[in-house]
Amino acid sequence: MKSGSFLLTLLFFIPFIHLKAQAAPQSEKVKERVQSLSACGNFIRFDNENVYTGFGPYRTGPETPRMPKASILKYSSIDQNSEDQVSTLDSVVDVLKVKGSTYILTYSGIEEWDLSKKQRMASYTTSEINGPFDDEEHPRAFALYKDQLVIAHGRLGLTIFDLNTKKIIRTLKVAEEQKPLESVVNGVSVSGKYAFAVLDNYSLVGPKEKPAFRGVAIIDLELGTIISELDGLPPGADSLVTDESSAIVSFYGVPLWKFSLKSLMAQKLPKPMRRVWKFPLEGHPTGKPSMDDKYYYTCFLKAPGPGEGAYFKKVPTVLDRRTLMLD
Repeated sequence: MKSGSFLLTLLFFIPFIHLKAQAAPQSEKVKERVQSLSACGNFIRFDNENVYTGFGPYRTGPETPRMPKASILKYSSIDQNSEDQVSTLDSVVDVLKVKGSTYILTYSGIEEWDLSKKQRMASYTTSEINGPFDDEEHPRAFALYKDQLVIAHGRLGLTIFDLNTKKIIRTLKVAEEQKPLESVVNGVSVSGKYAFAVLDNYSLVGPKEKPAFRGVAIIDLELGTIISELDGLPPGADSLVTDESSAIVSFYGVPLWKFSLKSLMAQKLPKPMRRVWKFPLEGHPTGKPSMDDKYYYTCFLKAPGPGEGAYFKKVPTVLDRRTLMLD
């Protein structure tokens, strides 16, 4: 564990700056575009130009190692009632636009695109591993810090991709002291100079044994070091999103948990400020969400209604943060 006296000074840090915060009028535009999406996939993301969602499974069979599965990124203009898409080399798990380029994260790596031309300009690796990734080692999500992409990379921990050199410049292992048990970094969000990563367990143990690390790791991106590892989340944490004061963790199951960012700057996992179990729709959030000051944007695994068949389906959904007491 890398927490210590250094953390005590962090309790008085300057308030976090949320890189994705939007003004209220923009929120209404994003809300309208999210609700107009023709389908929903592995995430909902947005910037000043588009709302995005990506598609494709992790596995469709027992092949080892996992092979790429060509898929698509869909994007809808915020200012125009239009939707378009591009084809990718593998399943799409996240997207960010930086300085005119759109970086699409897949389970295999990063694709750099010029969406105005629908042209893939380059592809990059997300790890220093020379060869295919083993089970659950694939990237899951990324977040922007200055000219760097902070990548949640499954069992490999976190990697830092430099947008200037287009190379991996750092790898950060999480919960190393618990080996041979392993955890999976599923999500990451950046506020100010800190990255918050959420981990679920990969290794399974007996009912009376301590499970692999499930919790939140905090990284000082200026120092390039993990400063805290807070164990104690229940199984199934799959994503984390932050604003200037709070972090919301989503699980494979029903709940969303809200934490104070200041409370996470501690030596043990705090109790959540809020647990959300009931939603306007029957079902639960799934995939990687986004949020602004007013809304939580997510894909929603919705139960079928009368005459809709027997299968759940993913629906682009906007949840009011104030109604759910997540503001």
